Amino acid sequence: MIGIAMSTYENEAIIHETITSLKLQQAAFRCVIADDGSTDGTVALMRQMTEGDERFEVVALPHGERGIARKTAIDRLKALNVSYLYVIDSDMVLADGLLKSCLLYLEAHPSIGALIIPEQAYSDYSNYFSQVKVFERNLFNVPDDRMDANSIEAARFWRLAAYVQSGEIDPTQISFEETQPTIRYLEQGGEIRRATFTHVRHNEKQVELADLLKKKRYYFDVMPTTLASEDGGFLKALKRWYFFRPVLYHPTNMKKYVTHPKLTAGVIYMYVRLSLIGVSSLLFKRAS
Repeated sequence: MIGIAMSTYENEAIIHETITSLKLQQAAFRCVIADDGSTDGTVALMRQMTEGDERFEVVALPHGERGIARKTAIDRLKALNVSYLYVIDSDMVLADGLLKSCLLYLEAHPSIGALIIPEQAYSDYSNYFSQVKVFERNLFNVPDDRMDANSIEAARFWRLAAYVQSGEIDPTQISFEETQPTIRYLEQGGEIRRATFTHVRHNEKQVELADLLKKKRYYFDVMPTTLASEDGGFLKALKRWYFFRPVLYHPTNMKKYVTHPKLTAGVIYMYVRLSLIGVSSLLFKRAS
């Protein structure tokens, strides 16, 4: 049985498409949706859409952090004795047959503990930085099933035993917590592949540079907690810093940079601004 853990927060406008894509999957699953204290109609809509469908369970939590909601959903699924765990966000739309294809792949490759599911980013907004963010996110969709050692991508479809072995999500970390189980599992000698045979569509919504910088500044401010709780956390983060990610220099991406110079310039500018914010935040925290 596949267990699907989903966290939500203020997603009334887009949750319908995500749940619909889950309902159309051909594999057997249980889905626990933990809502992180939404004040809009997210919870009511989810309950309406899943009423009478025993595959779904909606848990309404007080507002806290995303990691707490995720862990709540995962712990509930572990209690249901699922064999596989798929962690998704509420702005992801699953491709037809995704669950079945991932399940068959892991059954055919017993040495592989988890899969990274490619995210085909899109946005209904045409403003510049919405398109830049979509372009940047799609740079990770290279046609290779093997991931590089310094990847920032998080495995999302796990054998439950492999996920537990990884040390699981630490809800106290707040920032970049979703990548830590992947990093730990690889360090333990585990094997993770990129599922080039399927994908999710990831709605980036509307992105304005000021909002993006504000959001990332918060993550950088709390990032020392994550780094301190991981062995060699600072060095691991440095190896995965924006311009140091090997995937950005994959041959398929080099062609994209030539074809889309304006979007490439936007990614470079965004990474420079984020790097400055990150460095200043980390230096200030270390000094204090």
